[in-house]
This record gives sequence, C-alpha cells and structure tokens, in this order.
Amino acid sequence: MRFKNILFVYWLIVPTLLVGQKTKYWEWGAGAGLYHYQGDLNENFSVGNFFNEAGPRLTGFVRNNPVPWFSYGIETSYGNCIVKDTDYGRTERNWNVYSESFDINLSLEWNFLRYGKWHWENKLAPYFKVGAGALVVSSRGQNTVNLPESIELHPYTYGSYNIFYGYGVKTRVGYRTSLFLQFTRHYTGTDKMDGFIDNSIQTPKNDQYISIILGISKLVF
Repeated sequence: MRFKNILFVYWLIVPTLLVGQKTKYWEWGAGAGLYHYQGDLNENFSVGNFFNEAGPRLTGFVRNNPVPWFSYGIETSYGNCIVKDTDYGRTERNWNVYSESFDINLSLEWNFLRYGKWHWENKLAPYFKVGAGALVVSSRGQNTVNLPESIELHPYTYGSYNIFYGYGVKTRVGYRTSLFLQFTRHYTGTDKMDGFIDNSIQTPKNDQYISIILGISKLVF
C-alpha cells in the first residue's frame, strides 16, 4: 500500500513539474518608427536623404517562441514617405511622389543569446530575422514640367510580394515585458512604388524599402 501511495504521488507531481518547465511561450507586440523607399528616384542613398525623406512606419505582430533561441510569427506593417526629384538635382523631370505600402509577412527570428521564459538573467539579446509575404503598394505623384516620353506613369495600387532580412536588439524591462529596436530591408517584386517606370533604363531594378522600428512586446507565459 505504501508503494502504491508513493507511485501515485510520483505520477501526480512529475507531469506537473514537466509542464511547468516548458520553455514555449507566445509573444505579441507593436512598434513605430521610420520608413524609407529606395528606387529610381533615390538610388544615390545617403543618411542625410534618409532622414529628409523618411516617413512613419507602424507594425504589429504575434510570435511563438518554442525554444529560447528561436521564434516564428506573423507581422503586419504600414509605412509612407515622400521623395522628390529636386532633392537629387533632377529639375528637368521634377517628379514628386507620395509612396505608401502595407505588408503582411511570416517571419523567423534567431536570438544570439537565450532569451525569454526561464532566462531572466539575459536581459539583453541581439537577434537576426528573415521573412516574406504579401505587399500592397500605392503612389500619388505630381510634377510641374512635361515628363520625358520614356516615363510610363502607374499612379495606382498594386499587389506584389516582399522578402526581407533584419537585425536588432531586445531587452527585458519587466518579467513579461520586452523592448526592441530593429532594422529591416525589404526587397519587392515591383518597380512601381514611385508611381512610374522609366523605359529608358536597360536593366530596371525592383524597388526596395527599409524601416527602423522601436517597439514593445508582452511575453505570455
């Protein structure tokens, strides 16, 4: 009888301990920052032009963290900016465009240090991420001179895709609260984010955009 009681307690306690020690947890959060288009209008990128042209960027996400060094999830973001030909000395075309994009992506994220549940000792962790998903872009352009014949306007909304990579750093500011700062670069499947296509370019390149985000997340465990 005594052996049966010990066995009963064993099977009662051990599964509870195993469940309690699971590292898996969910995470959700949001952030805001800067958004910048890169394409035919501003191929000569500089830090000064970035801060002159960058617009707002908003993002939200839900992630699953199965182990302390890896997570996957879904994230959605919106951003817009204004780019002008005159900032690059092209007064003969004088094209100004308001460009915006909305994307929804699946992403994978790797921490360089164990982070999250059961790893309170690592309050700061750098990370790397990649992802891909759907993209919707829209542009509204205007100019004050006649455009060259090689310019084909596309002032509409288009669907495409984006593939991105990024890196950042996250820090625990509470047991279930984390702050993060990240940079991402997105490669798209469209050349219409600036509202036109220049047919005089022999090897056209698809547009890109980058973002810098400061955000907060809640760890659910």
